[in-house]
Amino acid sequence: MSDDALKKILDSVRETQTYLNLWSAYKKIERLEVTPPEDSSRIVRLAVIGSSTLEPLAACIDIKVRLLGLHVDTFVGGFNTYRQEALNPSSSLYSHNPDVVILAIDAWSLLDQDFLSSFPRMNTEDRETLVDNITNEVLNVAQALEQNSSALVLVNNFLIPVFTPLGIVDSKQVLGLREFFQQANARLIDALRTTDRIHVVDLDAIASDFGKSRLVDWNTFYRGSVSFSADFMPFLADEYVRYVRALKGLSKKCIVLDLDNTLWGGIIGEDGLEGIKLGTTSPGIEYLEFQRTLLSLYNRGIILAVNSKNNFDDAIKVLREHPYQVLREEHFAALRINWQNKAQNMIELAQEINIGLDSMVFIDDNPVERAQVRQALPEVLVVEMPENPRLYRATIERLNVFDVLTLTKEDLARGEMYVGRRKRAELERKAASLEDFLRTLELKVHVQEVSDFNMPRVVQMIGKTNQFNLTTKRYTHAEVQGFRDSEDWVVYSMSVTDRFGDEGIVGVAIIKRDADTWRIDSFLMSCRVIGRSVETAFLAKIINDARSAGAKRVIGEYIPTKKNPPASDFYERHGFVKSKETSDGATEWTLDLEEKMVDVPEWIELTEG
Repeated sequence: MSDDALKKILDSVRETQTYLNLWSAYKKIERLEVTPPEDSSRIVRLAVIGSSTLEPLAACIDIKVRLLGLHVDTFVGGFNTYRQEALNPSSSLYSHNPDVVILAIDAWSLLDQDFLSSFPRMNTEDRETLVDNITNEVLNVAQALEQNSSALVLVNNFLIPVFTPLGIVDSKQVLGLREFFQQANARLIDALRTTDRIHVVDLDAIASDFGKSRLVDWNTFYRGSVSFSADFMPFLADEYVRYVRALKGLSKKCIVLDLDNTLWGGIIGEDGLEGIKLGTTSPGIEYLEFQRTLLSLYNRGIILAVNSKNNFDDAIKVLREHPYQVLREEHFAALRINWQNKAQNMIELAQEINIGLDSMVFIDDNPVERAQVRQALPEVLVVEMPENPRLYRATIERLNVFDVLTLTKEDLARGEMYVGRRKRAELERKAASLEDFLRTLELKVHVQEVSDFNMPRVVQMIGKTNQFNLTTKRYTHAEVQGFRDSEDWVVYSMSVTDRFGDEGIVGVAIIKRDADTWRIDSFLMSCRVIGRSVETAFLAKIINDARSAGAKRVIGEYIPTKKNPPASDFYERHGFVKSKETSDGATEWTLDLEEKMVDVPEWIELTEG
């Protein structure tokens, strides 16, 4: 019954996420006895600590994370007790075992109450000392959180004030008031740039976007030490939710685009190549700028695809020949340019690209097409596009659903990789057999133990890979580092290249090893390389290492989920024998190394180290 009540509460705030609605929902859910899901990957243990009254902000974040479909367990620190909570390893904060810690420290709480009044007469040396003091305070606490937990730590930077007693000559001073805070922010970023688990949340930029004049409600500030207004807190919560979405592998991967009146103005079948609106003046520049923004996303790893009701020859001519067309045919991983139902096209695009529908974003100017896709495929994010194309660019820039916690070289090249996938598919259709196709690919597989260099990509894959993932266990950076440092574990990565390009790191395996048995704890692979038999080469390397180390058997486990059926027969195909099955469908498989081995396919060149 409580699950039904929870759904009802969340549905009531989904469309209108005001502070009062979010707070009310938070308090109602507190009174429910909600059963956590069995799938631990759907649980987020959140902690919010800092220098002010935090429950109002925590409530907004809690509900917004629940609206992602996650179960949330939220810890709220006491007023200005963040030092005790972070520096004491036995504190209630660490007993909560958080996945995410939000550290919200107001710079003014770190400064003397006379700081502002004395600032105009303060010498430069004293100002620089204070910059060091406030940044070191935040850094010490953030680093303690990193050391004492495995959580993702989100540290807000400092707000740069609008008011300065120095007035219009503030920028003429050596370390004026605004530069004082700018320098503190720069030092925070510099000090935390290379840490994988501490991120600086740009509170100042978010506040500027919202409007600093509306940031504080002075009534609640002086009455209850609430730092932000009721209007700003849901806005700020959205920024924190971006990190949770990325941590839980819920970020979107692919933008599917209509063409007519979306990528260009007009209808190509009626207006012709010269008649559509696309160029450097209005009308036309609106679409050009929209395409440039999409290209920027493509260049950081977002997949693009086309879903258009059109004559193929007319539409493809624009992609290939129009002088102002920014997005060309080679930028799209897949194309559906036909007169078929767009929902069906979405299903086919997902199958061709080999990603889940819940990884896709659909952009179309036509409200009827949007409604049909939204109704037929609720897992697809359908963007409510404005009627005015001058707002298209702003709409995509504010979408904020494509985040990753680390940006790897594989991310930057993903668009090109998926275009290479389309070319491979074309070659496969021409090949006489699958084996002939694989032989022509010139496949090279490189397997090595995880290094500091490729650790970010490995952790990223563990966090988001679903389809070819035999156990779907999620591990943090700290946990993977622990496996690396242990003599009882080994973590492998696999990278793949072929005649169409370098796929980068596309496979990860985590092995628990002892004298007689190697147990495959995790085995996962990017959907980009499914069907090329590289998983066999990867497994062969692991099994060969196990035999060389004196092991007698290798044991693997398959835990079924909604998304990983492509991996269900992996162990059986490679000669493992089922040794156990549980009531929930999980199976255990054993390979006797004294009787069987797994060979590297002869069309793959395997390298190691």
